[in-house]
Amino acid sequence: MKRSTRKLTKKIIYQILALLLIAFLFLPIYQMLITALRPADLPWKSPASLFPEKITLQNFKSAFDLVPRLPRYLLNSFIYGAGVSIVSLLVAIPAGYAIARFRFRGRKPIMIFVIYANMFAPIMLLVPIYVIMKKFGLVNTYLSVILAGSIFTIPLSTWLVTSYMQTIPKAIEEAALIDGCSEFSVIHRIIIPMISPAIVAVLIYAFITGWSQQFILALTLIKSDELMPITQGLYQFFSRSSVRWNEMMAAILMSTLIPVALFLVVQKYIVRGLVSGSIKE
Repeated sequence: MKRSTRKLTKKIIYQILALLLIAFLFLPIYQMLITALRPADLPWKSPASLFPEKITLQNFKSAFDLVPRLPRYLLNSFIYGAGVSIVSLLVAIPAGYAIARFRFRGRKPIMIFVIYANMFAPIMLLVPIYVIMKKFGLVNTYLSVILAGSIFTIPLSTWLVTSYMQTIPKAIEEAALIDGCSEFSVIHRIIIPMISPAIVAVLIYAFITGWSQQFILALTLIKSDELMPITQGLYQFFSRSSVRWNEMMAAILMSTLIPVALFLVVQKYIVRGLVSGSIKE
C-alpha cells in the first residue's frame, strides 16, 4: 500500500471515529429534543424510540403554565452568569497585567497556584463559603452566588489574560509611558483593546461556568423563591407521583438557548483568546 493511500485511510478512520464520538455526545441532547417535541399524552415505550412519532410545540407553552415563574428563574440565571463574568474580568485584567509585566519574588509559585486553584470543585468549598457569606450578611442575595461562583472562574480567567498579555510587545507600553500616559491609561487605552479576544474568552468561559455551577451554590446560599436560578426552578416539574418529562425537557431546552447563543455569536473570539500565546519567561 502506498504511503499516500495509508495516510488517506488513516485520515478517513479518524474522521469516522470523530463523527461517532460526536454522535455519542449529542445523543442525550437529541433525546431531550424529541421528548420536548413529543405530545405529553402519548404512552411511553420501552426502549424509547429515536424518532418522534408526532411533533408538537405545546410542551413549551405548558412549561410556562406549570411554572409561571419560569421567566423569572431564567432572568436570575442570566444575572448570576453575567455577574460572575464581570467580577472575573475585573479581577483578571489587573492581576494578569501585574503577573505578565512585573518581575517579583514568588511570581512562578503564584502562577502555579492560579492553575492549581482551578482544580477545586464547588462542593469542596461549600461549607466555608456559606460561613463567610453568612458572616457578611450576604446569604439569600444575588451577590452571594455571584461572588461564590467567581471564586472558581477567576484562576483560569487570570491565566488566560496573562497568557495573552505576554504576546503583546512591552515596547508599545513603554512608548506610551514616554508620551506621558499613566499606568492606568496604558491599561485602559492600549492593553484592553489589544487583548479583546482574551476578554471575550474570559467573559464567555466565566458566564458558562457560572451558569453551570448555579445549582449547587444556590441550593446552599439562596432561600427565597424569587432568587432561584432555572436549575432549581426545574424541580417544580416534579410531583409526588410523577414527573412532567415533556414540559421539563422543553424548559431545559429554553434554558440552554442563552449560553449556546452567546457561544455561537463569539466563538471565533473564544478560539483566538484560548490559543493565542502561552506563558513565556
